[in-house]
Amino acid sequence: MENSQELITQACNGIRPARTPIFDLLLNDAVIAHFAGKAFDGTDDEDVSIRAINRALDGSRHIAVPDIAGRTWTDEQGNEHVADRWTSWIQHHALTTSDEWAAWIKTDIDRLESQSWPTGEQRECARKDQQRLNQRLGGAAFIHCTPSTGINDMLFGRNIGLATFSYLWADERDLMLRWMRAIEKEQRRYIDLTAHRDTSNLAMIYSDVAYKQHAMFSKHTFRAFGFFDDVAGICASCHAKGLQVIFHSDGDIMAIVDDLVAAGIDGLNPLEKAAGMDVYALRRRYPQLILVGGVDVTHLLSEGSPAEIRSETRRMIRELGSEGRLLIGSSTEVSDHVPLANYLAFRDEVMLG
Repeated sequence: MENSQELITQACNGIRPARTPIFDLLLNDAVIAHFAGKAFDGTDDEDVSIRAINRALDGSRHIAVPDIAGRTWTDEQGNEHVADRWTSWIQHHALTTSDEWAAWIKTDIDRLESQSWPTGEQRECARKDQQRLNQRLGGAAFIHCTPSTGINDMLFGRNIGLATFSYLWADERDLMLRWMRAIEKEQRRYIDLTAHRDTSNLAMIYSDVAYKQHAMFSKHTFRAFGFFDDVAGICASCHAKGLQVIFHSDGDIMAIVDDLVAAGIDGLNPLEKAAGMDVYALRRRYPQLILVGGVDVTHLLSEGSPAEIRSETRRMIRELGSEGRLLIGSSTEVSDHVPLANYLAFRDEVMLG
């Protein structure tokens, strides 16, 4: 959309822009078809998604392309996956015992510790790839640098799962800490490769560490992992590259926001109201934070009336974005549960300025 980059930069710097920028993920056939001017047909679905992002949003962090429901594949670890239209899951795990996982982790540590730092040529290649994507997106901003915390990468990137992780944390703590530190170093290399101020002024930490109503771990356990030190290291690396850092976690992370702010984060996403995240309390307590998301998709966007959606959108812009630092959007993503009329009511209200 017009002036998207400028609007996002102003908002993130605490300047109230002419209108609040819209930041979101589009995983909704009707919404994408409406803004792209065509439906997915399997010929160039990425282009369809990119056209929709350019016309519907000011910024995003993901270009979603629908999969074939029921498609299966096996990953490098040996896990068997099955796809649905907008998601996938593991239907058979290759590693099922703690002993199997411990042996695999030792191999993974050796691999991680042998990796070299990105070369100047590799960094320049990544930067040019980002520039090409930005050109395809037209005016929409895109977050290219999306590092993960060590615990997030263990649980979801390497698919260890919370139960096996817990057993190994109890029985093989030194091994798990060594693995965590090796993953963290890998993420610093990734930041060095992908953090380019001229292609995006934002980075986003992926770290789903909460359920609805509470975090996955106690503060004591987070500290034992070195979690907040990990977040601080990511923030320092990104800040050194000139990027502001948004912390992403679904669920209720209210109990650890103080620690995340102390670690150096600049903002939060996606602000899941249905899980217990109170965006108005967050704004009052942390006026300096960039709030990204926040519009309840579980109930309001999916089940509310257009009038109710317009009313809440106006309130959020008035109370959360009066001094900038608001990139408004859904509290997770715009899924197929959101009727097109409801999304248009939200977007139209934002576009009024």
